[in-house]
Amino acid sequence: MIYLDYAANSPVEEEVLKTYIEANRKFIANPNSKHDLGIQAKEAIENSTKNIKKLLNLNNSKVIYTSGASEANNLAIKGICQKYKNGHIIISPLEHSSVVAPVNYLQSKCFDIDIVNLDKSGRVDLEHLKSLLRDDTILVSIASVDSEIGIIQPIDEINEIIKKYPNCTFHTDSSQAIGKTNINFDAIDMFTIAPHKFNGLNGFGALIIKDGIKLIPQINGGMSTTEFRSGTPDVSNIIAMEKALELTLINKDKNDKYLSDLKKYIINKLSTINNISINSNEYSINSTINFSILKTDSNFIASKLNEKEIYVSTKSACSNSSAPSKLVLAVTNDIKKASSSIRISYSTKTSYDEIDTFIDELKKIIE
Repeated sequence: MIYLDYAANSPVEEEVLKTYIEANRKFIANPNSKHDLGIQAKEAIENSTKNIKKLLNLNNSKVIYTSGASEANNLAIKGICQKYKNGHIIISPLEHSSVVAPVNYLQSKCFDIDIVNLDKSGRVDLEHLKSLLRDDTILVSIASVDSEIGIIQPIDEINEIIKKYPNCTFHTDSSQAIGKTNINFDAIDMFTIAPHKFNGLNGFGALIIKDGIKLIPQINGGMSTTEFRSGTPDVSNIIAMEKALELTLINKDKNDKYLSDLKKYIINKLSTINNISINSNEYSINSTINFSILKTDSNFIASKLNEKEIYVSTKSACSNSSAPSKLVLAVTNDIKKASSSIRISYSTKTSYDEIDTFIDELKKIIE
């Protein structure tokens, strides 16, 4: 088996899984209970939350634990905008469906939506963003790294521009960015993380907001770790996310070196194959490469690779598999490339031998 779909889901680290199991056995009580066992569970959450904020260099923030990135994105977008009867929202063309869908919902409720242009490299056109911002702009949501091409957006620069509009809140979906980029998260109003993207567990996530940010809760039913999201806190998942984050960030520099070298190796190999066009560029993260095989059905290629137990993706796992990639189309402005794109995403667990096997099988299928 050769797994090349880490951007969709990364396998959990053994140490993270062990941490989760131990926490499940140790903290059996509801953290909202007032007896000693409940208090111990609550203290464990508070300690993990403190460490998560320390790992991310956060000073004045609240961590809202959610069921995943989709819930966190919905809470960020609806939670801010539903404080108003209407208003102006800006997103990029590279957003995940869990950002696009709530924005579309708000558009049906009389909110005004603009999509900022991209420059030739697939990054947000900062001058166009400046021209779109208005006094009634209440939210800008732009992913730190997109899920298909892996382009790193200039989040710090975007944030500096938005700061000039005091009524505007800036949200970034950082699900694909943790451990792969350097962002000053302490300066961001709201950002989303999901541990299953950095070798943590599925079904969990967080929206982290600056102190002072007020949201309309999307799940009601009583106080939890914050007033913005009800539900019994998941002690074990919180502690496991802390461990996954710690392992990812501690090993970041070493991982970057390996992945940078591997990316160059893969691109060199792909470049030897006829009719392949690389869509990722110098601004893409080291662990994702998107390419198009012109005059070829990418779903057919992915299916044939699957028969060889080589697992790749044609688009984000949450996208319509039969439609052209909206993200590739937005960056390349080429419908043929968007209709024949393949994404491979990998980790430090991916070996050069596995890549050689993948390239060999890909050549055979194309031929």
